[in-house]
Amino acid sequence: MRVTMLGCGASVGVPSLSGGWGQCDPSEPRNRRRRCSILVEKDGRRVLVDASPDLREQLLDAEVRSIDAVLFTHIHADHTHGIDDLRPLYWSTRERIPAYADAVTYADLHTRFGYMFEAAPQSPPHHSPPLIHFPLEEGLHEIAGLSVEVFRQDHGNSGDSLGMIFDGRVAYSTDVNRMPDAQLDRLAELRLDTWIVDCLRDEPTAAHASFDQAMDWIARVAPRRAYLTHMNARLDYRRTLAKCPPGVEPGYDGLVLEIPDPEIPELEVHG
Repeated sequence: MRVTMLGCGASVGVPSLSGGWGQCDPSEPRNRRRRCSILVEKDGRRVLVDASPDLREQLLDAEVRSIDAVLFTHIHADHTHGIDDLRPLYWSTRERIPAYADAVTYADLHTRFGYMFEAAPQSPPHHSPPLIHFPLEEGLHEIAGLSVEVFRQDHGNSGDSLGMIFDGRVAYSTDVNRMPDAQLDRLAELRLDTWIVDCLRDEPTAAHASFDQAMDWIARVAPRRAYLTHMNARLDYRRTLAKCPPGVEPGYDGLVLEIPDPEIPELEVHG
């Protein structure tokens, strides 16, 4: 399995239009952060998680010309407003792309981007909707050759979001403010290879994890390695890396993570 961090920035990216680079060194290329999306690949199939407003450039950089499904963590604009850029991926195959979202997210997507799911009376004759919706609720799903375990996350005063575990090996937890013991225990028991986890800034915030929160969660879950995402302009890459314990790093746009297959014990051969 391979995971690409297409974007790891907060809702306005880094640099932002108002605050610029903030406390980030503009000469460090890993400080330039687009909005959050990841790509999960296995056996030649690709699953996109979220469609950020920067999706076109992200997919061009990753040389992605097709996907087998898109999963949405929640409805916020920084995770959904690149949805229109999925149209060209449909044109090449004319096979509608499965789009997985929970009921609340789908209702909002359909209100804003209904043409992506069904043709309207005013649609031009050549229009064909590129997406087809499938429900995404808590529990285990089989999606494009991947086992996807979905769990609901507390996004603080911003509502909630969906966390995801791929093949029991990689967990993705963006846009989360609190994680109950049962959730952390579940992640710990999986002995994850990789956990990509929310970390907006050093200071506590009402909707995201702070640096100390993220470090506490990671210590408890104990994945082989962890990467921070959804970082704003207060978290300079090198200064943040210097504070991280071994096995933990800030993510950066374009980071490719190769996930080894789980070790299979060798059978003892008896003569």
